[in-house]
Amino acid sequence: MLKGIELVVFDFDQTIADSPKGFDIAFKKVMDEFKVFLETHGHPIELEPFHPDLRKLMRELDQKRQYNRDLWWNRLLKKMGISDIQFNAEECKKLTRIYWDITAEHTELYPDTLEILEYLRNKGYKLGLITDTDGSPGIKKRRLERSGLLSYFDGILIAGDDLPQIKPDPTPFLKLAELLGVPPIACVMIGDKPFTDIKGGKAAGFRTILILRENWKVDPKPDFQIHELSDLKSIL
Repeated sequence: MLKGIELVVFDFDQTIADSPKGFDIAFKKVMDEFKVFLETHGHPIELEPFHPDLRKLMRELDQKRQYNRDLWWNRLLKKMGISDIQFNAEECKKLTRIYWDITAEHTELYPDTLEILEYLRNKGYKLGLITDTDGSPGIKKRRLERSGLLSYFDGILIAGDDLPQIKPDPTPFLKLAELLGVPPIACVMIGDKPFTDIKGGKAAGFRTILILRENWKVDPKPDFQIHELSDLKSIL
């Protein structure tokens, strides 16, 4: 059991929100737009064989914290070997809007999300949320509003929108702790990514809990690991 904790801070995507379902549907819609674009410009290519490589590239860009999707789409064209045409700036923005609108529409909460938030509130913990920008100001805020979760949190900070630093920079963590009047030593960060949530939390002096949504096989190691949000009941 963790003792002396006053503030429990969560990440959003893949921690309390089952975002990959939305990401997958959004990817397929963007590929439909790619197909139309390529056919219009004389490249009638079957895209299905490219899907694994394109998904891998998107994952790599996300892991490198290159969140601005406007910059992704021509990278994907290049990955497909298309070098004689590119999306213009407005077409890139359109693809980004499509991607995030579809993601927001199809993002669901994990089955135990509301249960654990209510449990922690009833135990007297303050609750916070730190999530990184989606690359374009305002998008993550709209997604959070659509999630129905805002009322559960005492403080929410969108790193990269509300302040310039993104995870794993310790600044967002320290800022939220300061806003809520809790010393870092009395805070715990819960997230799914060791290289942002755990690394940033540790740098800020928080205790850390990694939820194993997938095996990233990277450091740093958290103080605790869990498989489901409901496992927090044995820690907090």
